[in-house]
Amino acid sequence: MRHPREKVKLTRDSVLRLPLEKRAEMAFREAVDEVIAEHARLGLPLYVGHNGKVVKLSPNKVRGLSRSNHHK
Repeated sequence: MRHPREKVKLTRDSVLRLPLEKRAEMAFREAVDEVIAEHARLGLPLYVGHNGKVVKLSPNKVRGLSRSNHHK
C-alpha cells in the first residue's frame, strides 16, 4: 500500500478531472515541499505554527524534514 504523501504521476487530464479542492490541496502541498527544500538548501530556519504557537525550526531540523519528504 502506498504512503499518503507518496508522489504519483498524474497526467494533465487526470488532474483536471479532480475536484477543485483536491487540486488546491495538491498545489499547496507542493508549495510547502518546495519551501522546505529551499530552506534546507540555503541553511535557513523555518517558522511554523505548532499547538497555537510559532516555533522556530533550526536549519538542521529543516534538512531532516527535507530528506524525509524526498524518501516518501
